[in-house]
Amino acid sequence: MNTEDWKKRNEKRYTEEARRACSIFPSGELVPHEPLDFLLDDAGRTLGIEVTELCIQKERADAARPPRVLKRAKEAFSARPDSGPVYVAASFSPEADRLGVKELADALAGYVMAHRKDGSSDHSTGEYPEGYCYIAVGNASKEDTTGRWLDFRGSNSTIARESLLRSRIAEKNRRVPEYRRCASAVWLLVVNDQLLGPGEVYVLPEDLARWRFDFDFDKVLLLLRGRGHGEVVELQRA
Repeated sequence: MNTEDWKKRNEKRYTEEARRACSIFPSGELVPHEPLDFLLDDAGRTLGIEVTELCIQKERADAARPPRVLKRAKEAFSARPDSGPVYVAASFSPEADRLGVKELADALAGYVMAHRKDGSSDHSTGEYPEGYCYIAVGNASKEDTTGRWLDFRGSNSTIARESLLRSRIAEKNRRVPEYRRCASAVWLLVVNDQLLGPGEVYVLPEDLARWRFDFDFDKVLLLLRGRGHGEVVELQRA
């Protein structure tokens, strides 16, 4: 699945979750559309829904890089003679930011190749390739015929600032005239995914009660997506 398909699938999943959590959503079919994300029939009128995420974009983007490195390293390692399935856990150091994906992947594949027969070990000597602060190489389980390559990174939830939410709304609000050419009413659904991991933020209910926003959408809705539940809050206009 490419990045665009994955994005569209998530947008639909979030919109369906918002519909289950909030009865104001019409029950018709969500029809993918451009430039909006979805069109929806609402008692004879066309409702357009645009979906956006509330998160710290750089942290989210940075989190996508380690899996690419590990995937490429695993492929490079598996292509070598006498490789075999292994368990690998790696943590990246700050120096990894200035190294390319191929450089990091080749270094990790070489390290794993050199230590693949050491047995289960965390190799805590600190003698890791540049860009890594920890690498463990172990034996894969008998059931795992391809091995497992994992990255370990920390994440924390940050309390969302009003300015972050305001900027997400303003970015989409610039396109409202374009959206209205396709739909008689347009809503913005902002997704606050508190299960996102790196880049996630947490909007406090008491903040939402006092914040006011400028927008030209008919409605701006915030999906608070937590563990085991979802809640939709309609944001107040300034």
